[in-house]
Amino acid sequence: MPTPHGFVVLLGSSRLSLIPGLSGAGRTPEDTWQTPGRDAAFVAGSGPLPPCLTVAGVTRAMCTLTGITPLFFRAGYAGSLPVSAPMLSLTPAGDPRDGPSVPDAEEIVRRAADAGAALGEDCRTLWVGECIPGGTTHALCILRACGFKGRVSSSADRDAAAEKEALWEKVRTRCPDICSLRGAALVRETGDPVMAAALGLIQGFPGDIVLCGATQMCAVAALADDNSGRITCAMTDRVWQDEAADVAVIAGQANLPVTVSPVPARFVQAPSPSRACIRLVKEGFGAGGALALARRRGYSEEEIAAALAATIRYP
Repeated sequence: MPTPHGFVVLLGSSRLSLIPGLSGAGRTPEDTWQTPGRDAAFVAGSGPLPPCLTVAGVTRAMCTLTGITPLFFRAGYAGSLPVSAPMLSLTPAGDPRDGPSVPDAEEIVRRAADAGAALGEDCRTLWVGECIPGGTTHALCILRACGFKGRVSSSADRDAAAEKEALWEKVRTRCPDICSLRGAALVRETGDPVMAAALGLIQGFPGDIVLCGATQMCAVAALADDNSGRITCAMTDRVWQDEAADVAVIAGQANLPVTVSPVPARFVQAPSPSRACIRLVKEGFGAGGALALARRRGYSEEEIAAALAATIRYP
């Protein structure tokens, strides 16, 4: 008998995160290649507690609260990985200005579809999160190729919108027919391996799917182009309300129903010492979905807040 819910996090790397200022998901550009593995270990229950609430902390807290064990997949992740993760690809995303960013996109989609079919034997609803520094820039390129307008979200501490748009213009110059591509063919040219993996899971999984994230998951929905009504999205209110992005606009263009998951006020309002992390890195690692799942399972706001506080050194 399948269980109601399964929770998956796709781990990847992109050479775009090595460009200074393009991603804030690490202490340095080089450190971004270790972030997915480090966060996966934390979600799995190891590592020291951070001084403030992180997106990985949200997912760890909600999975602990609900008793759901997250399943990790290596989707182009190039760093060390201290947790078990089936391999969909070992090749990180390349720079799409120089050539196809995911040469093995079709193979990743096929492998992920097989994994999705297998997961369909175990659960009825699949919640899909991701962690790939640099992913929002790949998402922008996918969205622009699909004709979508709007600014994508970002974890960087400065506005890198101009750099991302300039990168997209160079991709379009390299591949003049890119706006005619869709699905795995489009991922191959300018996407990332996490998108390919998410697309495959959608194709293979027979039940409902909740894409946990913001503009990256909107890009996945655009790639899937599935009008069955079984695909929805869940994200934190932190990223939904981000004035530096147009998340609601992009989700609307993708015809993607969204559940907005509020982070309890005590973790985001001054003078809380817990507010810095979650206000900068507003979404990721399935955080919005994990919060939505806990609320769907009937946990109270007090229980949710207590579980979140348990992931912080100074709650």
